[in-house]
Amino acid sequence: MSEVENMYQGIFVTETVLGNPNGSFVNNEPRNIDGRVFTTDKCIKYNIRNYLQQEYEETDSLKNFVFFFPRKTEDSEDYKASYMTKTNVFKEYFDSDFEKLIENCVDARIFGGTFSFKGGGERSIYGPIQISYGLDLIGADLMNLRVGTPFASEEGKQKTTGNNRVVDHAVISYDITVNPKNTPGLLKKSDLEKFKEAIVKGTNLRKSTSKKTDSKILLMIKFKDGKTLNIGELKHLIEIDSEKITDPKERPKKLEINLKKVKEKLDDFNEDIDEIKLYLDKNVEIKNFFDESNEIQIKEKAFSEL
Repeated sequence: MSEVENMYQGIFVTETVLGNPNGSFVNNEPRNIDGRVFTTDKCIKYNIRNYLQQEYEETDSLKNFVFFFPRKTEDSEDYKASYMTKTNVFKEYFDSDFEKLIENCVDARIFGGTFSFKGGGERSIYGPIQISYGLDLIGADLMNLRVGTPFASEEGKQKTTGNNRVVDHAVISYDITVNPKNTPGLLKKSDLEKFKEAIVKGTNLRKSTSKKTDSKILLMIKFKDGKTLNIGELKHLIEIDSEKITDPKERPKKLEINLKKVKEKLDDFNEDIDEIKLYLDKNVEIKNFFDESNEIQIKEKAFSEL
């Protein structure tokens, strides 16, 4: 199984219309600082792990096992949240063998993690793939929707049970870094391909009334052999040319993403870049990125090609 040797940087962009891209633990309100919406890396990592667990995991053979994923205890009843501890998963599936865990757990090879087991000490692995916090680019507004129930109160009136907190329209960008030298020999080429597939399809897979986010672009920049560098954050350089959607009836509507500043940044590193792959949702229009005179090979691909 061949290992990843080259470094990569990437950008991942999502869009949320009347949904919650990442709720806080306090009241499930979209995470924000003074109204400026942001997201943590954890929400994207959950989407990836959830997709890998559903699509690739073979529990009996431990192939593509997802370690950091909730697993119910054997005696747990249906519809009851009773989950195994990290130590019990380690013992039951991997016989408390850490090397066996790393060999079989795809998410551990991708993201690393802190592995603390009762009576077994603690180990930390700095994962080869890191995802930044996400930043809203379009000025999302927070909305507080009252949620009712079909059951009546004792007075015979419909009972209101709580709030549903969403954004009207958010476009959120994340930085991705892939540095196999963080833990040499850990990340496999097949892991990287699964990561790219899962970040796009796993985000689209997670749909509910509150959590409703769509993948829009995944840009992956591969640096040449032997290059060890990071050209800085790119997510702040993305500009959204389309207007914010305030009326859901306007959907579907193409999202216009201006990558002029991203391209200008990459042009300064032409001799360091091997290739660029840009995966797109069909409802996205990219501006100021493709140039016939560009020295770097840019491959445009649809999400279906992941």
